[in-house]
Amino acid sequence: MADPTVDPATATKLARSLLTRNLRLRAGERVMVEAWPHTLPWAVALARESRRLGALPMVVYEDEAAYWDSVDAGEAKVLGRAAAHEWAALGRTDVYIHMWGPGDRVRLNALPPKQQEALVAYNDGWYGAARKAGVRGLRLEVGRPYPALAEAYGVDLRQWIDQVVAGSTVDPAELARRGARLAKALRNGASVRLTHANGTDLTLRIGKAPARLWTGQPLPGDRSRPFDLLASVPSGAVRIALDETVAEGTLVANRTCYYDDGTATGARFTFGGGQLQKATFARGAERFEKPYAKGGRGRDRPGYLTFGLNPALHDTPQLEDGEAGAVLLAVGGNRFAGGQNASPFGGWAVVAGAKLEVGGRSVPLPG
Repeated sequence: MADPTVDPATATKLARSLLTRNLRLRAGERVMVEAWPHTLPWAVALARESRRLGALPMVVYEDEAAYWDSVDAGEAKVLGRAAAHEWAALGRTDVYIHMWGPGDRVRLNALPPKQQEALVAYNDGWYGAARKAGVRGLRLEVGRPYPALAEAYGVDLRQWIDQVVAGSTVDPAELARRGARLAKALRNGASVRLTHANGTDLTLRIGKAPARLWTGQPLPGDRSRPFDLLASVPSGAVRIALDETVAEGTLVANRTCYYDDGTATGARFTFGGGQLQKATFARGAERFEKPYAKGGRGRDRPGYLTFGLNPALHDTPQLEDGEAGAVLLAVGGNRFAGGQNASPFGGWAVVAGAKLEVGGRSVPLPG
């Protein structure tokens, strides 16, 4: 089990917040919670609080050591096989709560790509069964912090956990309030300009798809988008797809880019004629450059912008786009965000504290 240990009072507070404010759990509803050793304390609290609210919980447990024993034995296809009995239980489930597992994501990411694909071959079937059953649910980032990944990121595990928990208990209503004005401005605007004293000065054009606001609550409309079926928590972001033909200027990052196995820092993106002309990093450039080399057509085009709203996050691993006042610019594919670019590549840089203009008018960013 991951160390440090989870404080029971903290787990209870988090569980109560998620069940009442994010999921609005009702008495009699059937709840399924996915657990691994490092997330079991959170799962236990979620089950206990579900019962206190009159719901009916079930915890599905996967052991980390047993999982890796099967991987080492060459049983990836068995682990990734669709499980009819799990689908049957899912078909009678109202609420599903997922926490990341296995915990050792560094080890997972080091596996050959084909082996990784075999391990998650069930994914499409799971989402299909969940959508058919009308499940609503959450994907909890509290399952992400793990000793091996904290070491790879160079962060303190305790502080990482505490920040994720704090971000997960921010009221969705507060996130909605923070994002409403920004989302409206982006829906009504045509161009975006970002400036910062660090040298950032970048002009982009907003795409045709409307801005989307995330508050950590699953919404009925999200069921049509497979990976939006489960709302991610911590949440708090507004995202817009960009016109893939317009980008002029420079974005200088002042936040870390967190990849699955490490980091990239000091990003600087320079654009001209709607294309990424140059991308440099102080450290970790290979994490951008290697997939970029295989990205094909569209890899150098502006993809989307994400504006963070969550006041409890600050340079948080894997949650770069959620920090209040932070802006994430992605290049490459953006079809999933409503754009036209089908490139398989996706790279990003984040600047916090920038000034935003939409259609030539200043729009305050939540800070």
